[in-house]
Amino acid sequence: METLTPSSPIVSQLLSLVRASLWQTTADPQLFTAGTTDWETIGTLALRQTVAILAIEGATTLPADRQPDKAWLRTACSYSLRNVRTHALLDSCVAEATALLQSAGLAPVLLKGQAYARHYPRPELRQCGDIDLYVGEDGYRHASEAAQRFGWESVEPFIPAAKHYGCCLHGIRIELHRTAALLPFPIANRRFQAWSHRQLSSALGHVKIGDRDIATPSPLFDIIFVFLHLHHHFVSSGIGLRHLCDWALLLHAHHKRIDQQELQRLLRSFHLLRAWRSFAPIAVRYLGLPEAECPLYSAKYAKKSDKLLAVILREGNFGHYSPRLSKKPRPYLLRKLHSLAFHSRRTFSLFPLEPATFTAHYCRCLYGGLRKVLKELTTKKQR
Repeated sequence: METLTPSSPIVSQLLSLVRASLWQTTADPQLFTAGTTDWETIGTLALRQTVAILAIEGATTLPADRQPDKAWLRTACSYSLRNVRTHALLDSCVAEATALLQSAGLAPVLLKGQAYARHYPRPELRQCGDIDLYVGEDGYRHASEAAQRFGWESVEPFIPAAKHYGCCLHGIRIELHRTAALLPFPIANRRFQAWSHRQLSSALGHVKIGDRDIATPSPLFDIIFVFLHLHHHFVSSGIGLRHLCDWALLLHAHHKRIDQQELQRLLRSFHLLRAWRSFAPIAVRYLGLPEAECPLYSAKYAKKSDKLLAVILREGNFGHYSPRLSKKPRPYLLRKLHSLAFHSRRTFSLFPLEPATFTAHYCRCLYGGLRKVLKELTTKKQR
């Protein structure tokens, strides 16, 4: 695929389709030449950015002579139907999992995923992910033991100090969270842990899934957490446009209830204020969020946001499509050295965008990686 920038014709086409779906309008027909639009490339880019469902929906808003051919639409229809079925499975798993955990005396809170899907014009327009349930520090071990008693398949070992424990229910991955997130700066992380514990222990919202009311965070927590989550993944590996769509729609849904002074205070406290302002023009200029609904928006960050969007377009969801990500060698140490070299190159190339954040993240990952390698080598030697 050609080098992509926010002004690339193929990117303009995809963004037009995404905006049409997000805001229930029509895509700009002037961007799509009858009979010569490269729909295969648009589809590939949409898949890499995890907005394929939005692109498909947007394509149907075009005049008949500007729409994709029937073969493309048949494939797209099949893909959309699979996502609808997956949404139904995820909803049933959320309802079942929360009911079982509540029966064990826990009070799980649904983070992200199916809760965010409720802010889309239709939930099935959001491409499915996994299920994240916050159970807190006190309920973390109890929740993991309860999951094992319920027969949920364990997909990772239980680690008391880990952010979450992963398991599967009916083939769907569920993460039971000890904490909602971990920040790279120690002082900011301590502030966030104290704040998030208060937020997730009281003043909860609810979302209707099936016939059950599922606990969700407060609007204030949600709009900070959705950004914190996408920013964390951008720094560590990469994100897709879906992360930004989630953020834009949450801001749209809650903009009348946002205390901008409190939001600014919290973002500054968590070392996220400058990053928020840098990403905000993407939501406004490219995803169609009204400027009045985007707190702390400033057009002076537009050039920086274009650089951020170019990275997102190049790397794809979670960085899976980064051109630097080649096949890893098989030997253990060579594989680790390959991973170190890849992440070092990525960190150094993105360092100018957020020097302090990328430095903190790199040091933390280097320390964690060295500990993991030494532990693995020591274990092998003992065998």
